[in-house]
Amino acid sequence: MADLERMNLVVTGHVDHGKSTGLGHMLFLLGQIHDPKKKRQPWRIANRYFNESKAQGMGSWSYAWILDPLMDERERGLTINISFQEFKTNKYIYNLIDAPGHSDFIKNMITGASQADAAILVVSARKGEFEDGTKVAGTASGKYANVIGMTTEHMLLLTSLGVTNIVVAINKMDVVDWDQKRYEQIKTQIHAVFTQLMTALQIEGKESRLEAIKYVPTSGLIGVNLLSKETTLKNLEGHIAAAKSGGGDAEFIESLEKEAEDIKAGFDGLSWYKGPSLMDALDLLESPAVRKETLSKQPLRIPIQQTLNIGGVGTVLTGRVSSGILKPNTEMVIAPTKQSIEPLQISVKTLQEFHKEIPQALPGDNIGFNIKTKNIAAKDIIRGAVVSEPNNPAKALRPNVDAFLSLVLVVRGLGKKGKKKDEVWGIHENYSPVVHCGTAQVACRVTQVQEKDMLKQGDRGMIWMTPLNPMVVEPLSQSPALGRFALRDSGKTVAVGVVQKIEFGKYAS
Repeated sequence: MADLERMNLVVTGHVDHGKSTGLGHMLFLLGQIHDPKKKRQPWRIANRYFNESKAQGMGSWSYAWILDPLMDERERGLTINISFQEFKTNKYIYNLIDAPGHSDFIKNMITGASQADAAILVVSARKGEFEDGTKVAGTASGKYANVIGMTTEHMLLLTSLGVTNIVVAINKMDVVDWDQKRYEQIKTQIHAVFTQLMTALQIEGKESRLEAIKYVPTSGLIGVNLLSKETTLKNLEGHIAAAKSGGGDAEFIESLEKEAEDIKAGFDGLSWYKGPSLMDALDLLESPAVRKETLSKQPLRIPIQQTLNIGGVGTVLTGRVSSGILKPNTEMVIAPTKQSIEPLQISVKTLQEFHKEIPQALPGDNIGFNIKTKNIAAKDIIRGAVVSEPNNPAKALRPNVDAFLSLVLVVRGLGKKGKKKDEVWGIHENYSPVVHCGTAQVACRVTQVQEKDMLKQGDRGMIWMTPLNPMVVEPLSQSPALGRFALRDSGKTVAVGVVQKIEFGKYAS
């Protein structure tokens, strides 16, 4: 197991589509759930969550609590922050990142996705839930009116962040009586959206990326097709036997025995499906090593996620290596900082990954690294700054002076235009949305829309923008991680785009 490759895997999906329940249930069936305080057998942890959730009148949430450890999340029935779990198969060690599905916490979802090699997108097969998750432009109603389009929203953000190594779990198949036609309908619709997005964002090898997406029918609540039928029943029987011999609660044991019967019936209902289980589909994901080799030959780029000032250690930066190779005891530069828009020198001392020192960091590695500086304090280093090599530095754009030209696809209108209630407006000159690129989130002003006065929902076009605060973006051909972005406004993604060209001094007086 020590030689297994690590895979950073983000779990995304619309609120209430069952991602935390499904993935928590999968970890239980695998026997790889972990008590945050003590090392206990998986059944003992599940027994405790069973009793606690039942006591709060949230019995169906007990598996979700495996991934939602914070009490506030449990009480609200929502994933709020990203949470991390590790599990192993015969092929990978997965760092499972559970990202929020609610629109109020979309920035946390972006944080999780920005660290991922691959993703699980969980969509509900329940009629109404799937449709509301994919509706746009304020057309949803009822319970989900305030969180419309989160399925589409997450697809937009995954693709704009370059995460195209994807398994789609079509969940809650038990609710639609394991209906194959419903599964095929959802699969077709999701595939069409990914096709549009990968085309617009100029994803390299688009056809092979689309073909590699796996679609798996599941029931996260019951536990069907998370693992293969044989493995599911074998492992569940082991949990039941261990609970009986270990003095588990009678009601908990009874629930597991009923679960075994429901699982058998569920797999019978899915007899038409001949593809892999969710776990088997994950093991079919492309190895991160394939991209690492290509990206490691490119210039170093590390968008900074967080800056820490640790007593006895000093300044520690965290982030995911986008390209290049970082080694200890090397001189690098960082830009922008609160002190300067120009790259400033830093000395990288040690590298750590998962609390262990490492000899080098490769593309895709989520690392922390201790730095020494002469004139930069930890408080001067901002999220979104980029670490690079002195001989090929990442340069920050100056507000209202430098500009970048991008091809964008508008995915959502901006609302009604003044008194013209029948006219929905779009991206126009002087419009200033927030650009999410790398780990940066910076408002940028549209200085020109080429060939049109305005880009409305569904339009593709070229626009020039200048940042309102210093930020690093680079042409897609030069840096995939810093060449794709999402435009967001009022908590909604309104467009995705790719950087075509940088022009320093375009608006210099």
